[in-house]
Amino acid sequence: MRHQSHYPTPRVELIPSLPRSGHFPRRRPTAMKPPSRLIIAALVVATSLLVPSLLRSPLPPLPCLPAVTAPSGTGYQPSGLAALADAAVYYATTPTVPQQTHDEISLALAVLRRRAPVRLLVFGLGHDSPLWHALNPGGVTVFLEEDPEWHRAVCSASPFLRSHLVSYHTRLDQADLLFDNYRRVPSCVPGAGADDEPAVQGNDACPLALHDLPPEVYEHEWDVLMLDAPKGYFAAAPGRMAAIWTAAAMARARRGEGDTDVFLHDVDRKVEKMYAEEFLCDRFRVGGAGRLWHFSIPPVSRRDNTTAAGGGERPFC
Repeated sequence: MRHQSHYPTPRVELIPSLPRSGHFPRRRPTAMKPPSRLIIAALVVATSLLVPSLLRSPLPPLPCLPAVTAPSGTGYQPSGLAALADAAVYYATTPTVPQQTHDEISLALAVLRRRAPVRLLVFGLGHDSPLWHALNPGGVTVFLEEDPEWHRAVCSASPFLRSHLVSYHTRLDQADLLFDNYRRVPSCVPGAGADDEPAVQGNDACPLALHDLPPEVYEHEWDVLMLDAPKGYFAAAPGRMAAIWTAAAMARARRGEGDTDVFLHDVDRKVEKMYAEEFLCDRFRVGGAGRLWHFSIPPVSRRDNTTAAGGGERPFC
């Protein structure tokens, strides 16, 4: 057994070896040197040159509040503002929503923004009726509805709407027969009767003419027509055949400025699509969204070419 010394073995400080990864040990951060007097002097000079230039270029003024010109207590003027307010409250507090989608409504809204105030004729009453009334401030909006109970319910909830209860003389299950035979009835075809254009009012010889609507419908030309009725989803329903033909006849006979904007809903269905292509015409279709088509129909007096005496594959086009 080896003898052990009673004195401690002196420690030898060795330089630590580099790790195998080759990374050097971190250095302690060194304090930054204060900027030299030369740098401080340069900053002072730059600031002295910049500030006067800013003072010579004043900042743009803040926008002022718009002036309130109407006296207090005037209320919502014109009346269109009141209609918009009523519609906003109605849709904010009711669980029911319009039948059309946001994109479909936006399509018609773009036209109303551009043309309002207009004469707007809407086929059908619905949850969106207060909306169409409000989106035509200063204009005239008239609704046509065929269901007596529904007409009573909507008018009771929205008595400010201008609406008429009307009747239709067609059935959806007659759509193909009416389509195939309308050219044989002179009063249904442009140029085939005594007048160049088929009449609507009093034209009971044409089964597609809505000949007995309220007088005010015929007394005015309509700038925009929205065809979202009558019902067209079961055999005994009236279908929209007569509404589409009537809209086309009204647009052709227009005498005022501008074209007639026609919106047709539910074009995913066979009858609506077939009658739209025949009477409202593909070449006048200017847009669409979802199940809504938009037509801008010029009157015959401003068309480049017209069909003669009911000839042509599609005499309305």
